Amino acid sequence: MFHSFYLFAGKFKNEAEAQEFAFEQWEPEPSTDASDSDYEAWEERNPSWRLKQELGFYMDSDFVELATDLAYIGSLIQSKDEQCILNNKSSENFSHYIIVGTKSIYGDLRTTPNEKHLREPESTESLVYLGKFNTEI
Repeated sequence: MFHSFYLFAGKFKNEAEAQEFAFEQWEPEPSTDASDSDYEAWEERNPSWRLKQELGFYMDSDFVELATDLAYIGSLIQSKDEQCILNNKSSENFSHYIIVGTKSIYGDLRTTPNEKHLREPESTESLVYLGKFNTEI
């Protein structure tokens, strides 16, 4: 079964750095003797998620995947035309790809509550936006 997704590419030093960027990060929970204000401050800071911060969307982390194998990503794309688009756009030497299911994004952190339009994702300081795939599904 094929699912619609957005694809981003980046250059990271290693797998650990890519994972720290792509996935939610949690500080250790305060000890049981921490004050209520310390615990509330911890809750406010956690989780941190650089991918979400850079993209500027409300996102569900369950639909985010980190990949390094372009052939694997190609196998997720139903249309031969879109597979060609992927091959043309991925000619740079990226270390990692971040697959974000289209249903993962459910709101825009950069708009006001009255705005209903959800903008398309775009390249960021750390990532190149390669496009939306399986758009016909």
